[in-house]
Amino acid sequence: MKASFFLALLCLASLSIFVGWMKFQRNNDNLSIAVTDTDDTYALSAKFNENYTGRVQDYINHSIKPNNLFRSVHDYFNVTTRLKDNTEFHIKESPGELEVEFDKRKNSYASYQRIRKMCEGISNVLKDK
Repeated sequence: MKASFFLALLCLASLSIFVGWMKFQRNNDNLSIAVTDTDDTYALSAKFNENYTGRVQDYINHSIKPNNLFRSVHDYFNVTTRLKDNTEFHIKESPGELEVEFDKRKNSYASYQRIRKMCEGISNVLKDK
């Protein structure tokens, strides 16, 4: 009986340490931004401090006006959306993570410029520029 109690206590302590470590890993100041620009696609992938999530969401909402995607920093998105100007792109977002994928074949050059400018702005927001 004592052995199972100590085993359960050890498992609970290990789980608590693991959860705390994961939370620290997600909230540290490590920043990773990758941009890929090929003949057919443009993509941005970013991992960042969760505290920047609201700023990133506000910047995206400002960039895609009159459309609006985010309502809360706790939103999780994985959608393909079409803006009023027919710009179509895929966005996957959760606190501390963002992926934007844009298919150049399905969009105009003006749409490409709009998404590229938005992604450059997101990078600047994350770098505190």
